[in-house]
Amino acid sequence: MNTRRPLLRLFPILLLNITGFAISIPVLPALAYALGGGAVDVGLLYATQAFGQFIMAPGWGALSDRFGRKHILMCTFGAAAIMELSTAFVPSLGLLFLARFLVGLCAGNVATATALIADATDASTRSKGMAIVGISFGVGFTLGPAIGAGVSLLTQPGAGILGAGLPFAVSAALSLITLVLAAAFLIEPVQDADERRKTRLATRPNSIMAQLRVAPIFIMCALFFLYTVAITVMEGTFFVYMADIYGYDAAHVGMIFAAMGLLMALFQGGVGWASRTFGDRTMTAAGLALLAVGLGLAPITGKLAVLLIFLAIATIGRAFVHPGILSMTSSLAIHRQETGRIMGILQSASSLGRVIGPALGGLIFVYVSPAAPFWFAGILLASAGLWWWTATRVYFPRVVKA
Repeated sequence: MNTRRPLLRLFPILLLNITGFAISIPVLPALAYALGGGAVDVGLLYATQAFGQFIMAPGWGALSDRFGRKHILMCTFGAAAIMELSTAFVPSLGLLFLARFLVGLCAGNVATATALIADATDASTRSKGMAIVGISFGVGFTLGPAIGAGVSLLTQPGAGILGAGLPFAVSAALSLITLVLAAAFLIEPVQDADERRKTRLATRPNSIMAQLRVAPIFIMCALFFLYTVAITVMEGTFFVYMADIYGYDAAHVGMIFAAMGLLMALFQGGVGWASRTFGDRTMTAAGLALLAVGLGLAPITGKLAVLLIFLAIATIGRAFVHPGILSMTSSLAIHRQETGRIMGILQSASSLGRVIGPALGGLIFVYVSPAAPFWFAGILLASAGLWWWTATRVYFPRVVKA
């Protein structure tokens, strides 16, 4: 199967879209404060957006099965542009919450893009294809916050399009550009009459709910949920930890995240080789082990150099876990027409993890110790990895043999 052309067309579109989304990460707190909010409101805003993703991600995936990947990607890009632009103009904190919830509802890009990658690849190339998503996240989450921080330097005090809302207008512009690029360059996989009939059957509501009772799908969604909780427990408290322990400000923390994003993107270039050599299951398990060790031991000495070394180890592990999970989950679709719905359910599980993780991390940070979120993340990942490894021996016999 020739996968090079559609994947090369998808990569810059997905990268630009994720970069636009990531612009909001460092600047959303400033807009919340400009509208009279506080630290609690900032955390709730991130959770509200993630909750919107949790609700709608399976729906976008199922719609892409029925109406086509390209059409649904264009819908999500266009809707995101409208909602990001509305964020730039919100006059009150309550409307900001509504706008970010709607942004979350529009976030069907990842589920649909992973389904398109699954359509364009076979078992031997799928992990390499899924690495495109990981690389897009790594580079996008490096460029996006930097652009957001840079644009914020040009803003006037207060909210509004010329104030703290300006970076969201830039995000909307990038979403609009991705819409145009998708319309012009994305290739839609062709379905024959039999495939269209299977799609209509596969996207019925009772069929969607039935997927949640399929053991392998549940196992992969549970792992992705626990993985996301662990990551966001650490990420949600990382800035406060670095400020309290090392006196770092937002610029220093941003540079660390940028370096981690670039390192992850670099190692994801080797995902295809690792998948072919060891198999997706072993690659994912090794990544989970590196991630658990890296996060769990990062604060062990209190020295900055040791912290950064273990964070690098964790980042390398993360580079292999994400595409491994995506590849194994997409392979569970019996028909191509099920892929979007299954990937939507997977992304919904991740979104639920993003609702729970930051709040849980804050509680652990305050009531246990500043280093405790790292320990918790490491223990959770190790436990989840051991459970998942055992469960896949029972429910993934074909993968285990491979």
